[in-house]
Amino acid sequence: QGSTENGAINGGASRIIHSNGQFTVKTGFGNHPVTYVSWYGASAFASYYGWRLPSEWEWQAVASYNGAYEYACGNTINNNIANYRGSYHPHGTTPVGQYGLFGYGMADMAGNVWEWTSLGSSISRVIRGGGWHDHSFYCSVSSRYSSYPESMYYIVGFRVCR
Repeated sequence: QGSTENGAINGGASRIIHSNGQFTVKTGFGNHPVTYVSWYGASAFASYYGWRLPSEWEWQAVASYNGAYEYACGNTINNNIANYRGSYHPHGTTPVGQYGLFGYGMADMAGNVWEWTSLGSSISRVIRGGGWHDHSFYCSVSSRYSSYPESMYYIVGFRVCR
């Protein structure tokens, strides 16, 4: 189930289909970030390919462009450079990279979806970045929240690193 917040129609809904023992992505959503994935699922995916989730501190160093940025897209944010509240996309999420690359050549670290990090405890894990339905202050480099590792939301996804 997605959300109708911020003008979306079924925004952030899971676009992954499981049928006959196989997973596929709905047509047209291959470049959108995955949503409705738990920390366990994100970690398992990364591990399967020999990757990992970034630590919170790695995520922040890259997002802040080593301290130069307030947002991962620079020192200001607007709906022309990041997908957050006011962008009004019918699917909530937008294709990765739609707003360009920033800092160290990374896309969508401010807005689109919150991202799981490897940091946390057995009770909760840290998510960073803000999402498509959030106000701009949630997309700042300093914004952080925690969530239960088994939780899955229409606003949370992940990125991997080596």
